[in-house]
Amino acid sequence: MGRDVQDARILPSGAAAEVDYHAVFASLVAPKMVLSRDLVVLEVNDAYVESRGLPRSVLIGRHLLDIDPAQRLATPQSVDTVVAAIKRVVQSGRYEIVEPHKLDVVGPDGSHRERYILPTAMPVHTKSYEVSHVVLRLEDVTSIFRPAEIEEVPAENSVPRALAIRSSVEEIGRKVARERQVTLQLQDSVLTEPPPTPGLSVDVRYRPAPADSNLGGDWYDVVVRADGWTIVVVGDVMGHDMVAAVSMAQLRGVLRTVAYDSAGPPGEILDRAEKIAAGLHLGDLTAVSVVAVGPEEAGGHRDVLCARAGSLPPVVHRAAGPTHLVDAPVGALLGLRLPTARESGRLRLGPGDSILVFTDGLIERRGEMITDSLGRLCDVVARLDDASPRRLSDAVLTACLPELEDDDVALVVLRVDPPGTDTLAS
Repeated sequence: MGRDVQDARILPSGAAAEVDYHAVFASLVAPKMVLSRDLVVLEVNDAYVESRGLPRSVLIGRHLLDIDPAQRLATPQSVDTVVAAIKRVVQSGRYEIVEPHKLDVVGPDGSHRERYILPTAMPVHTKSYEVSHVVLRLEDVTSIFRPAEIEEVPAENSVPRALAIRSSVEEIGRKVARERQVTLQLQDSVLTEPPPTPGLSVDVRYRPAPADSNLGGDWYDVVVRADGWTIVVVGDVMGHDMVAAVSMAQLRGVLRTVAYDSAGPPGEILDRAEKIAAGLHLGDLTAVSVVAVGPEEAGGHRDVLCARAGSLPPVVHRAAGPTHLVDAPVGALLGLRLPTARESGRLRLGPGDSILVFTDGLIERRGEMITDSLGRLCDVVARLDDASPRRLSDAVLTACLPELEDDDVALVVLRVDPPGTDTLAS
């Protein structure tokens, strides 16, 4: 079977407020700029203008490397690293955090100051998930490095100093190993088996990153409401450490409660969960997909609603039809707290149809465009006729995950069973 994109009827989850996005962008705290695909500066926020000390008119329309000769990355290698990261984001559609770099700031009096910045390049996607622009965030992390406090070490002290550094590195390694073990235990306790889902077969998977990578905040959940709707939630808290895992457990609890208690569409579930999380001071940025599968109707068909908060679109595997991406509108990441209500897309699933909901670690690869990654996944799924959720999960994980991936993965596969089918085994 080939791939196709199905049109979905869009269901607003609330009246969308008029938002002045230029004002929102201008008021963001950290210095940010919007770049074209060829690195021309299209917009900067107020924090960036203030940090540079130049009027906006001087910055807009110039190439990234030409906007301010008075403030430069200290080495050509640093410049190359940042530019290469931005270009990778354009190609892959995946955000990148670049290692901190030293900035040589020249004041009006000719004095020099060393500052350290942490660049983050974030893609802006079109509806077809092509990268149209890149947002570059430049966070000042000088206080962490405190270069003024670094002292020269006399030659006679170099050996003891080296031994002390080695001991510190070894201790850090032991701490990381302990943290990884605690994180895995936390995830194991949270990521439980799904409840019974009458008329639906469900398979859930969590694949941690390899031992030499940091664990992330990916999770899955399946909730069956009293009204007969089954809610699938798959999320990814930004970050790769124990803090991200703890945030994952907290947000999973919030979304789980809202998903069970709310009778509204998935977009409304995301909006309510975000409001509650903000009230509980859970501010981590999180990509989440929520898929709601309705009760069985005549002929075994079911309504399905889907909402996305910065996440990738689910994939539908048809028993008699093309494999395709769910055309649900993508809303803002959970945690941004923008005033626009998230919307939900609608589709129908029939007996034998399956839907795959997953985090980005399943398909995203450095140097590969996100549209190609999604296409590769659809091709894998399309070749699996009449496959159970368990077989689908096995095949997808085997085909899509390379031997050495650097991200964890959460995956839920749900299939609509023919009426009268025993769904205890998937």
